[in-house]
Amino acid sequence: MSPPTAVPAWRWGNIPIPEAHLAGLAAGILLQLITPWRLPWPTWIGHGCGWPLLLGGLWLGAWAVRAAARVNLERPNQLVDNGPYAHSRNPMYVAWTLGYVGVTLVAGTAWPLLLLPLVLVVTHVVVLREERSLKRRSGTHTAATRPRSTDTSESCRL
Repeated sequence: MSPPTAVPAWRWGNIPIPEAHLAGLAAGILLQLITPWRLPWPTWIGHGCGWPLLLGGLWLGAWAVRAAARVNLERPNQLVDNGPYAHSRNPMYVAWTLGYVGVTLVAGTAWPLLLLPLVLVVTHVVVLREERSLKRRSGTHTAATRPRSTDTSESCRL
């Protein structure tokens, strides 16, 4: 009998590169270089609010990657329902959004904040596409893809 194989604690391939968030930050930085637009409050306020958001996003993202270590998120064969996935369907996107806002506040530039609604709409479209793909692969309505219940006892999941 062979010894049990160790479950990886971290899977680098599970760290998504959210193109919408990166494009929003890049466009915001480019716009800042062309037409500077600073946030209307002192730098210390941006740092005081931005650093906790940035660090919280990093922590949430690391927790999500760790919780999904057993699954290849590029080609999932099961749902992850532990760790932050017990509270949100997409904790990595939430983490990237926290980091996005944190970086923007620390940098003190308004452009990326102005682009954030567009970033979130694009991210939502990506999430819907991912859920359709998961549904096709599983052939059934999973907890992640079934229509939302109007039952108020079901917890809110982002």
